[in-house]
Amino acid sequence: MLPATGAPEPVVDAVVALVRASGPYDIVSLAVPGGPVWDRARPGQLLVLPGAATRGEVLPRVLWLAGVRVEPVHGTTAEVVLPVGHGLVVGAGVRLLGPLGRGFPLPAGPTPTLLIGHEGSVVPLRWLVALLRERDCPVHTVLSADDPDHHLDLGLLRRQATSVVLTDPQELPAVVAARLDDPDLEVALVVATGPLTLVREVAALALARGLTTRVAAVDPGAPVVCGTGLCGQCDLVVGNGDGGGTTAAARTVRACLDGPVAPGEWVLGAPR
Repeated sequence: MLPATGAPEPVVDAVVALVRASGPYDIVSLAVPGGPVWDRARPGQLLVLPGAATRGEVLPRVLWLAGVRVEPVHGTTAEVVLPVGHGLVVGAGVRLLGPLGRGFPLPAGPTPTLLIGHEGSVVPLRWLVALLRERDCPVHTVLSADDPDHHLDLGLLRRQATSVVLTDPQELPAVVAARLDDPDLEVALVVATGPLTLVREVAALALARGLTTRVAAVDPGAPVVCGTGLCGQCDLVVGNGDGGGTTAAARTVRACLDGPVAPGEWVLGAPR
């Protein structure tokens, strides 16, 4: 089990610096106070934004941290991705909590990696691809979407990834299995983000082949996810290393605090 992450980071005041359209999404850059917490930020961590009272939103929005840029002249900016119609405009002040949890670990050396994501859950993978390429890792991606127009930032991914394969959720398991079995890829690490049903399918395929697997054990698109460990919506029942959740050592973990990135075995033990 991964060690606990400790108390959440404090609330910080940010300012919307840029809004860039990308199909049905907007990529929003937030100017944030600099500091070591942002220097250490990694793909897979979460940000919590308060609900917009002007649109009747009571619950906060839990989002993937989409990227962090630290520049001596322009300061520190954090990116998030929101559906069009989010209401944020350049110059607006935003209070946010984060970054929260533990992100995806980066390999020490060149490691052939397969990244799998679905629609808006590709957000942390965009950033992860860039960091993996900096470490000379061959990075292959499989991206699914219910609607082809809902793929996020394909231009960026195609420039950075070694290969990009597009599919839909129904065909995803067969496509992933074929990529894992392709001897030319020599995949050693599998990373998956998306709804938990999709993530479980990918984890099962990768673990059956003995591959190291890391997944997003939290689905920010699910209802009543607070991102801070209070609501219990992301509880996972984890077995003794096999993901079955049926052994004497079975335990419950709160993925947003113990993750949100977790070994693939964790989601195989979660309730269906």
